[in-house]
Amino acid sequence: MAKPAIIISQQDLQRLETMLEHQSKLTPTMQHLEDELARADVVAPQEIPENVVTMNARVKITIAPANEPTEIILVYPHDFRGDKGQVNVLAPVGAAILGLSEGQEIEWPQPDGHLMKVKIEKVLYQPEREGDYL
Repeated sequence: MAKPAIIISQQDLQRLETMLEHQSKLTPTMQHLEDELARADVVAPQEIPENVVTMNARVKITIAPANEPTEIILVYPHDFRGDKGQVNVLAPVGAAILGLSEGQEIEWPQPDGHLMKVKIEKVLYQPEREGDYL
């Protein structure tokens, strides 16, 4: 399966690269995330299409084999509190969905070696869309 195109804001890219640089050891998921960042189409936060998953976005996703979508919020590790629906960008599902648009699917390697298939159903909230560039 070819990897879908991904779009990331310059701000998210900078923050994620800085965070990855400060890790003492990169997990396989972090390495996959670095690969994704390297191939991403990087744009100014104001130019992010409103159907793209960005950091702190609230998104409906479906993880195969489930048919029911789940609602998640994609957060940075320092914001991760374990609240219901929070997904750390360093978790496989978090790293997988960053930069995807509604309707796109991606196959992502999990720590156990299996591939997880994730589909973006709907971007319910996106900070950039609301003019929130913090």
